[in-house]
Order: sequence, then C-alpha cells, then structure tokens
Amino acid sequence: MPRPDHDIPQPVRPPILPPDFPDIPQNPSSELQPPPSPTATPDKFAGTVPAPSEHETLRRENGRLRDKINEVLEKHPELRDATDEIALTQGLHVEVGTPFLERVRGKLQERARAIIERRPDLERLFDD
Repeated sequence: MPRPDHDIPQPVRPPILPPDFPDIPQNPSSELQPPPSPTATPDKFAGTVPAPSEHETLRRENGRLRDKINEVLEKHPELRDATDEIALTQGLHVEVGTPFLERVRGKLQERARAIIERRPDLERLFDD
C-alpha cells in the first residue's frame, strides 16, 4: 500500500541570520556590479593575465628547445659528440649587437640541426 504524502519530510530552510556588520549597509544580492571604468585594463577586472612579453616568450621557447635537445641526447648518446663539438665552437664566437636570448636561440637551433643532420628520423621531435 502506498505511503501517504504527509509522511514525506519537507525541506527545512535555514533561518535568516543578521548581518555580521550591522553598521555597514548591505548590498542586495540582486544588485548588479557597476560597469568597469573605460580606462581599466582587462587584468584588473576580468582576472586575465596580460600576454607575456617577447623576452618571456623567447625564454620559454629556448627552455623547451634545450629540454628537447637534452631528452634526445639522453635517448641517443651517440649524438652527444656532435652537439658538444658545436657547443664548443659556439663559445669561441662572439656576436655583437644581437640580444642575448636571440643568440641563445640561434645556438640551440644550430645544435638541433646537427642532431637532425645525423639522424633525420628525429626531426619530428623538433617540429614545434
């Protein structure tokens, strides 16, 4: 036999509590926030982060390329001689006027090309 509806417990609403700071007027929850000022930047209001600078991007790319080179050399130690030879000759040349991060990028790319010349099948690892 089905149970009567009056036996089903009804949800209980919590009591309305007084505000923590009665001296300060409370905003009704339905009130909309005012629009941001026209001079506001997105990171102040939307919580977004501004785009990284060119230096940060280049630094991050150099780090990824260096990590890939080291990873390849760990898996294929026979390639270490070629890259070490290039690294030694790179230290002998000084480029004037080229920013530091760009010089590092060029040297890393040269080491990656040396790996690819000796093992073309590994080119896929440097496709980024």
